[in-house]
Amino acid sequence: MRATAWRPTANLRRRKSKYLSLLDASGVAAVFFFLLGLYLVTTPPFHTHSGLVNLAPVAHAKPQKGALREDAIIVTVARDGSVFCCGTKVLPQDLPELIRDAYKNGAERKVYVKADARAKYSDVKAVLDPIRSAGIQDVVFLVE
Repeated sequence: MRATAWRPTANLRRRKSKYLSLLDASGVAAVFFFLLGLYLVTTPPFHTHSGLVNLAPVAHAKPQKGALREDAIIVTVARDGSVFCCGTKVLPQDLPELIRDAYKNGAERKVYVKADARAKYSDVKAVLDPIRSAGIQDVVFLVE
């Protein structure tokens, strides 16, 4: 007797399998969309970057929701020492009057300072003194 290799018969080749061999990616897509939604919810809704300053990076920053208000008093110190209050360029000597006016118009009694990470300390100090002379004790530095 000769040994022959086994070959499926014609009936076996035509018979369909009971098992469906398709990959279902809906579970993977659901997990992906869940993680995407979780990421979008947990990221802060505001960015503290502006084209004018590069904020100092810190390890343990706390979000300041009051800085998002329309009437928030934000004083910006640029790298070259120029000072901006509420989006307009001002001299440091004019800050107490502007801050008092903003406070009278309903702004909270807190000043947010955006100082460039590479700004000189003397420029930042020149802004802090007029803020204190306006009667504001709460000064918050916005960081990254």
